[in-house]
Amino acid sequence: MVSMSITTATSPNERLNVDYARVSNDDLGAAEGVGSQHQDNEEFAEEIGHPLAATYQDNSLSAFNGRERPEFLRLLSDVAAGLIAVVIVWHADRLTRDVQEGLNIIKLFRAHGVRLFSVQKGGEYHLSRASGRAEFIADINQAQKESGHKGERVALARKRQARTGAYGGGIRRFGWGVPTGRVRSKCVNPKAPLSEREYVDVPVLDMTRHRPEEAAEIRRWAEELLATGGNMAQLLAGIRKRGVKTVSEADGRVLKRGGRVVEHGGWDSKTIRRILTSPRVSGHVVYRGEVIRWGAYDPIIPEETRQALITLLTDPARVTTPGNVPKWLVSKIAVCGYCRMGVVTARGGSRSKGITYRCNTCHKGNQLAELVDEYITAVACERLSRDDLAELIKPPRPGVDIAALRQEMTELQQKKTQASLSYARGGIDLEMLETIKATTDKRIAKIRSTLAEATAATPLADFLETGSVEAAYAVWQSKSIGRRREIVRLLMDIVLLKGAAYHLDPDTIVITPKRPSAGVASHHGPAGVTDATDGPGRGV
Repeated sequence: MVSMSITTATSPNERLNVDYARVSNDDLGAAEGVGSQHQDNEEFAEEIGHPLAATYQDNSLSAFNGRERPEFLRLLSDVAAGLIAVVIVWHADRLTRDVQEGLNIIKLFRAHGVRLFSVQKGGEYHLSRASGRAEFIADINQAQKESGHKGERVALARKRQARTGAYGGGIRRFGWGVPTGRVRSKCVNPKAPLSEREYVDVPVLDMTRHRPEEAAEIRRWAEELLATGGNMAQLLAGIRKRGVKTVSEADGRVLKRGGRVVEHGGWDSKTIRRILTSPRVSGHVVYRGEVIRWGAYDPIIPEETRQALITLLTDPARVTTPGNVPKWLVSKIAVCGYCRMGVVTARGGSRSKGITYRCNTCHKGNQLAELVDEYITAVACERLSRDDLAELIKPPRPGVDIAALRQEMTELQQKKTQASLSYARGGIDLEMLETIKATTDKRIAKIRSTLAEATAATPLADFLETGSVEAAYAVWQSKSIGRRREIVRLLMDIVLLKGAAYHLDPDTIVITPKRPSAGVASHHGPAGVTDATDGPGRGV
């Protein structure tokens, strides 16, 4: 007997005997579970003298997770319309596993004189009697308890799986998942009827190992953010330029929202931050937000680097909306040589002249941006190739206990919260609250500064072994525009004067080394500033 619509009933004597069948999970989609229940219900109905006239069946729909069950709702609607006389279920939990919903069913069935039978009970729940109602609710309670135990068992299994480092399935994490050479069959349309389902072979991945190219990309992100003070916009610009694919793009996943296919959104700062600060990136196992096993896998980045990134990316003083990302080397770095008030920015020039550097205050300059950048690049690479480059690299502060400082910072934040609560309860006055906050904020600021010095990566370190201008230039070319700009800031101060119309005049680019090397000649340029224009890089 199949599910049918009940549309007419003219008197209580014409009301129908029906059954309701439901299964939570039907992996094969053959509805064998509900079919078996209905068969038992039908035989029981014959035995008790209430043969069935219709059936309601919900397949692969849970009665415990809040999902809508269309046939269950239609049954209740027909009961409310006075169309049903008898309802037969295999067990009370087929109707519901929620006590409140069970009470509503009792109220509805009693109001319309509907009798309820259970195959497992072997008889009727006498809902007109207190004992019958209590029995129905007791069976629901027992089912709810068993369902809860099952959920706990699944949760424990997942936790045990995570603790042992085993992959629990789902979308792979960026940086992880090496093909094992084995495949498994996967249904691409599991909600389709059994005869229409399609299966494809997908690779079995080892999620305890990281993919070299993606792991290298993550390390690059970490280095660049630490070197640029957390310039996320600059990092994202480099990612887009290199064409780095997300997991969905790399694995050819189809993204859907509300049942509709949507385009891949690509990388954003939230995703980058989540990847870099996740314990998984340092090889730890996390279950429901808690690290349950440290060092389960080989790390992509060390734990101290991850902690440095957490400190950097959660610093409230960090600017998170920097505006347009500079695309030119010295834009907003070089100072105007006329007004000395503004910095030069790259702006669109005439069709024949192209992009030029002009002061954002007095609007003078008009230096050709491409030629200026080439010149500054040559100067920087010459300086980066020298043997004394190490003198420009500030050594990290020795003996800094990063973990202890982070713990102290957490305790200070808690102290501020406790002080605020004490003020709210009247335990301290406003003056005491402000004193506590000022003291703790001062210490937190000092800790942040210490952590930044202890963990910051210098973009100069990669040039220590170059030894020649050519080698230094090769390393320079591998860096993003953000890293190059940071290198320029570390090496020199730049002042730009008005340039020639269509060629570069080195005398209009005044460079002052941040730390001039001994024995290197330098002279004063047109503006009276220590200069390095005897050739690319002289004096820097």
